[in-house]
Amino acid sequence: MSREERKDLEAIPFIKAFPVYNVAQTNLAEIQPERMQKLLEKFKVPELRDTEGMYAHAALDRMVQTQGWLCPIQADKRVDGAYYSPLADRIVVPMKEQFNIGKTPEEVYRGGMEYYSTMLHEMTHSTMTADRLNREIGGKFGDPKYAKEELVAELTAAMISHSMGFDSKITDNSAAYLDSWIGVLKKEPKFIVSIMADVNKASDLILDHVDKQRLALGEQPYLAKNDPFTPMDPSEEVPFKNAAIIKTRSGDYAIRVSYDGVELGLKKVTKDTAKTFFQLTDQKDKTAFLNMTARKTYEPELTVIRRNQKVSTGISL
Repeated sequence: MSREERKDLEAIPFIKAFPVYNVAQTNLAEIQPERMQKLLEKFKVPELRDTEGMYAHAALDRMVQTQGWLCPIQADKRVDGAYYSPLADRIVVPMKEQFNIGKTPEEVYRGGMEYYSTMLHEMTHSTMTADRLNREIGGKFGDPKYAKEELVAELTAAMISHSMGFDSKITDNSAAYLDSWIGVLKKEPKFIVSIMADVNKASDLILDHVDKQRLALGEQPYLAKNDPFTPMDPSEEVPFKNAAIIKTRSGDYAIRVSYDGVELGLKKVTKDTAKTFFQLTDQKDKTAFLNMTARKTYEPELTVIRRNQKVSTGISL
């Protein structure tokens, strides 16, 4: 049939049902064993290796084990890909073993870094909700809103990966991924300014939570502000008195302290914070850790007290 003849035809679509069977319901294996074997090979699930030889990050592992992130992280089931579900407020990542696909010891080691980098990417997405960092949600795959969120997530993961000392090839992979999204936003020349502001906020929030795990493990935190043993600027020193971390009757832990003669009352602290404090043996270290915890825990109360002090000083003048 010529093209001219086809132009006069009218195509009318219609639905047609076809019976579909699972190959296990057929006798294909008996009559065509070779074809059956090819099908099995085609859809064979790769055999999982163990995690031996893979890079390990104790703080991130502990965060998953204790569910110490802002939302649940599922990393113990075999899945095809990683994602964050805003509806369920849950992160899903493949098992670490699924990243063990390298042929050399170096590639196996980097596979561990890929696992954590993927997790950090999804953790960044989970910070976009209104009750967290409140980034704009919406858009569909390929449009500017979607591209911006992907850039924030990947830049944050790359920045934190660099802080953690990941192999440069991991960050190179991030660069290649970023290139695919930057083109979508070229019409907005100032987009990088707002993106980097979001990246810094997300990085700080994630590292804050990672540092809690590192302190619980007796490791030095990444952020100086979270290091209880970093010398304070004299202008920031707070004259706390009667400071202590105690176990309450309910079994929880709390901190109590007085500031400038004012009792600030009991405030709950995490079990990890209490455990870290009680494990310290040097009195100077205990005092430094206690002061840091008090500064962070009572920040709202201290702000009010200082504001009132300034008002009183102004009146007396």
